[in-house]
Amino acid sequence: MYKKILEYTTIVMSVVGTFCMIGAAGAIDGGYKGIPMNDNWALCGSLFFLGIASFILALYSQALYSEQD
Repeated sequence: MYKKILEYTTIVMSVVGTFCMIGAAGAIDGGYKGIPMNDNWALCGSLFFLGIASFILALYSQALYSEQD
């Protein structure tokens, strides 16, 4: 049962990290065809660090998963 929880934790944290990185890039997206610039650097920074933390947690849960037998 614990192994299944670690497996799902790895998957969820990887997906959350990926979406955070996409959101971080979208927060500072440049303007084009009349759409104004997005200069939300605070949101970019917070999503970036949240994404990095999610990826680290995914790697940690993957290491714990590999140690389980």
